[in-house]
Amino acid sequence: MTSADADKLMKQANKLCDPSFFSMRIQADWEQAQPIYEKAAKTYKAAKCYDKARYAFERAATGQERQSSPWQAGKLLEQAASCAKETGDMTQVAELSRRAAQLYKEAGRGSAAAEALSKAAKLVEERNPQEASAMYLEAVELMEDDGKESMALDIFRQAIGSHIKNQQYVDAMNMLMRFAQACDASHATSSQCKAYLGAVVVGLYAGNAAEAWATYQDALGVDAFNCSSEALVADALFDAYRSADEASIRKLITTKPIFLDLDNQVGKLAKKLPVGDVRAMAAQLGGAQGAAPAAGVDTTDIDEDDLT
Repeated sequence: MTSADADKLMKQANKLCDPSFFSMRIQADWEQAQPIYEKAAKTYKAAKCYDKARYAFERAATGQERQSSPWQAGKLLEQAASCAKETGDMTQVAELSRRAAQLYKEAGRGSAAAEALSKAAKLVEERNPQEASAMYLEAVELMEDDGKESMALDIFRQAIGSHIKNQQYVDAMNMLMRFAQACDASHATSSQCKAYLGAVVVGLYAGNAAEAWATYQDALGVDAFNCSSEALVADALFDAYRSADEASIRKLITTKPIFLDLDNQVGKLAKKLPVGDVRAMAAQLGGAQGAAPAAGVDTTDIDEDDLT
């Protein structure tokens, strides 16, 4: 079928949605119109008439809504968002995906709603990182509200990676802390400890040593982290920063494989440490700004396998 055939289908469906004295129809017949709109949408999409396909999918979704089928309506709106992506209209991608997520929520499918938001966030992040950041947060909050954050670990990782890629370091730290809490709920201790160490790394990379230290202190309140090798290495990293000795920082990063085990984007930041004004960060941590750099921090006694 061609786009001309789809035009005919749209005309047919539109007639079914218009009141007609001759047909004795006083309201839209969505039951008959909805499948015709959907067929037209698929035909337009096959013909690569994406703007027309988007509109037809929206009409088909409206038909499902009017028939009290929010789940099916949401799926159709996601297809409309896919067509909007093909036309490069990322505003429409975000809007349609949010509408789909809302319908999934109405259908009691919170996980599907979060997935729809995270997929859309990935599509829009290059052109609108702030919008992507908001959508990832909405996805995470949906899972948290449903008590299913432990099932959203991949969404957390996507969000963290996006924040770092777009230099949203405060957002990345906050998301890493939420990720750690989600890992706690699912007893993923290893990922939890790496998330806390990752938050420290991001803070130091961003030049905010004081915030990184505060984050570390909060994390120490979690038993699993307090007695972990990640906590020991983080403590040594702060000692190296207090010394204002860049060589000591680099030595610690390069000799402790635990930094390379961090999630991809966070690990890349760790390998670049130190960056920025190390003396200023030493001062934030209570180091002697005017003193000569220390000879270095001896990290040879840190045993990553010794958690006692």
